[in-house]
Amino acid sequence: MPVVRPLRALRYGSDHLHLLPELVSPAVRGEPEDRRVVGDVHPLCVRQLVRGEDGPAAPPGSPPFTHAARLLRRWKERGVLVRDPRPALYVYEQQDTGPARRGLVALVRLAPFDGGVVLPHEASGGGSTASLHAQLRATSTQLSLVMAATPDEDGLLSDYLAGATGRPMLETRDGRGTTSRVWRDEDPDAQLPLLTALADRPAVIADGHHRYAAALLHQQDGDRGARGRRERPRDYVMMMLVPASDPGLRCEPSHRVWPRLPAGGAEALEALADRFRAIELATEEELSAFLEESEGVRFGLVRPGRRLGLELREDAALPSLPAPLRRVDAAVAEATILAQLGHEARDSGASGSPWAHNLVSGRELARRAFAGEVELALLLRPTPPRRVVEVALAGCLMPPKSTNFAPKPTKGLLLASLLTF
Repeated sequence: MPVVRPLRALRYGSDHLHLLPELVSPAVRGEPEDRRVVGDVHPLCVRQLVRGEDGPAAPPGSPPFTHAARLLRRWKERGVLVRDPRPALYVYEQQDTGPARRGLVALVRLAPFDGGVVLPHEASGGGSTASLHAQLRATSTQLSLVMAATPDEDGLLSDYLAGATGRPMLETRDGRGTTSRVWRDEDPDAQLPLLTALADRPAVIADGHHRYAAALLHQQDGDRGARGRRERPRDYVMMMLVPASDPGLRCEPSHRVWPRLPAGGAEALEALADRFRAIELATEEELSAFLEESEGVRFGLVRPGRRLGLELREDAALPSLPAPLRRVDAAVAEATILAQLGHEARDSGASGSPWAHNLVSGRELARRAFAGEVELALLLRPTPPRRVVEVALAGCLMPPKSTNFAPKPTKGLLLASLLTF
């Protein structure tokens, strides 16, 4: 892992903490599905900045996020947002319906993806990288963090995180029902053994590939025309490091859906029999039970009036897949079913479906496919986080949208200024 250093976080001031559930994102008033829309939130909600590509604070024709930059400056001048006076490490805990997840929030020195220290786990397109880059350029502030998993065989990071007890510095419940708590540690002597140990460990990005890519672009912006090369805030990204063994580190399923099969699609599905054992499943309960099994590679395939469980045959040849990916359901689906049907429908976003891969439950998606509202739903099991780390450390990439880590970090608790350390 690159250098990890304490952070002087930018956060809501004490006069506004009683409003925190309304100021974070997702706020208690909810969040529009369209990520370009601010929605009906408090005037000081962080979403005003995160989605502030344009707005009344910027005249027509201004560069993107001029509105957000002016709001941010105004909020700092008025004490809405204040910066902690001393560098600290922050322990960030989130809990929704499962075990709590704890991570260390700090500054991590940026390194290119091919450097072997900060690793992506899945392929990703341009997506929101350009918009996030424009946001950094305008605001000189990281408005949200990158979440990464790191091996912790000796338990040093886990022990450090468990040591955060007592009343947290910040606590709130966001609009998705996730409770967040933050503790701050300003003791350099307590931090030194941990920071030294982390320098020898890789970090695998779990959530925030586009944010990390945007930070790399922003770093390169500062390199152009620079004289000399001293360390700057833009050389770092605000990151939450979670032990790969943390029981609260989990993925939700990431499904695929085809509203309409391509020409020859039905025949292509029948041709899969040489690689998969197909099991007829009469009820939704049988389908759910099939997907709850942990062994092998398997997925559910639902078509109008028919539910199937597909198990990869032990002798199935997968020559296009590196060995670490042959135990990943999403990668096997990509190399077999998606390859047969054509990559124009490689995931629910690309398929044009109104049901994105993680916006409805697998049960609901299966119901719609069985009823004929879509022609095919492919239900995938969640990828175990330890396997995500294994694949990344082996130098492989999963297909896009292979994972859906939950809960997402709540925006607005901690921000990072790129103006000064």
